[in-house]
Order: sequence, then C-alpha cells, then structure tokens
Amino acid sequence: MSNTSPPGNCSTEDGNKRQERAKTQFVQRECYYACDEYSHHFFVKDSENPYTNAPGTKFSWIRGRQMGGKSITWGRQSYRWSDLDFEANLKDGVAADWPIRYADIAPWYDYVEEFAGISGQPEGLPQLPDGKFLPPMELTCVEQDVRDALAKHYDDRILTIGRSAVLTRVHKGRAACHYCGVCHRGCITQSYFSSLNSTLPAAAKTGKMTIRPYSVVHSVIFDSTKRRATGLRVIDAQTKETSEYKGRIIFLARPRLSPHD
Repeated sequence: MSNTSPPGNCSTEDGNKRQERAKTQFVQRECYYACDEYSHHFFVKDSENPYTNAPGTKFSWIRGRQMGGKSITWGRQSYRWSDLDFEANLKDGVAADWPIRYADIAPWYDYVEEFAGISGQPEGLPQLPDGKFLPPMELTCVEQDVRDALAKHYDDRILTIGRSAVLTRVHKGRAACHYCGVCHRGCITQSYFSSLNSTLPAAAKTGKMTIRPYSVVHSVIFDSTKRRATGLRVIDAQTKETSEYKGRIIFLARPRLSPHD
C-alpha cells in the first residue's frame, strides 16, 4: 500500500510545512518565485533573525546565508545605469553626488557582462545603455503584437525583452538555457549566472582560491594614512572567534534579488 496522497491533493504534512514557513519566514516568503517548498532553505528564518523598521515604513530584508550567497536565488535581471542615474542625486539635491559617471564604469560593465553572459536586445536608449549581449530571448506572440502596437501609436515608447543573466547560447563552457522553468531550484545546465556556476569554478581553476565558510564580516579595516581599505575583520559563526584578512583589493559583494531587494 502507498502512503502518498492522491494526485492533485496536498498531504497534511505539506500543509503543516507551509503553515510553519508562514510563521518562520513571513518576510522571506515575499520573494514568492524562489522561497517555496523546494528552496526555502536558501533563505533565513525571520523568526530567528528579527529586525525593526522606522514607524510608518516597510522594508523587506531578503537574506540567504549559504555558499554562493543570493546569487543562487536572484532574479537575474541585469541592467546598466545611465548618467540619468549617476547624476540623479546632484540634479535632485538628494544625498551625495556620485563620484563617477557612466563613462567611468562602462568598461567594467563590458568586462562583467562578457564573463557572466547577459542576453538582451540592443535598443539604443540613452536611459538604458546597451551592453555586451548574447542573442535575446524571443518575445511571445502576444508580446510581439504589443511591441508592434506601441511602435505604431507612439514614438517614445517601446517594449523590449528583459536583459537577463541567462545564456541563450553556449558560453564559456556553460550550456544555453532550455527553458525548463525551475531556475530557483538550481540550474543543472549552469545556464544562469551564479557564483556556483561561474565565478567560484573560475577562481578554483587558478589554484589560488581559499573558501572560508561560516564567516561573518564584522568591519572593513581602513588605513587612514593610505586612505584605503586594506582588509576585513571576520567573526567565525561557529566558534565566535575574530580574525583579520588583508588584501590589495577588497570586494563587498551584494547580488540583487529582484524585485524585492
């Protein structure tokens, strides 16, 4: 005799697990496309990691603590900032002006996109700079009709395919996406960009990579005489011991988790 539930029905155990996630991951569940029964373990438990908001405000803090970070679960939408973005603070009189402009960072956008593999359609829009794209994913027939209708009735509106860190052809040893649709469970073809699929394997090939798990960055070490960051103070999450690591270049990486983060 089978002890599984009839097809199309949810077992009591499944229902209980959903109810438990609603109590323990009430913020993380807002990342609806990824924090589900298959991949909720890539997200923290809000019940164990509380935080507060200023009165009258809302902030959804989506967090994951695992090898590969949030690059495992991010939405993969990848866009360049234009000078409209870099100059916004100055023009609006908000906060501090950016010390750089698009021309300064454009070569680095090129470098990153050529490594990661970004699919997209060049459009020549000043507010949305084109990048080093792989062939774009195809629009559906409905999307094509909408695009044509916009072009017919407006001269300042277009519809374009999302610019995504998902491969549409073989790229640096990784296969093209075959549209299986369960990206957030882990891409078995390595077609979407994540540190597990791309940067960590590349670093491992150099023979110079050391992975230091269970490490929580406490603070950046700053040399006031050189006016630059020189290292990091790290707390071991298991032993609570503190250690310091020095480096010529320090990266503070924070992948976006669209659309909530």
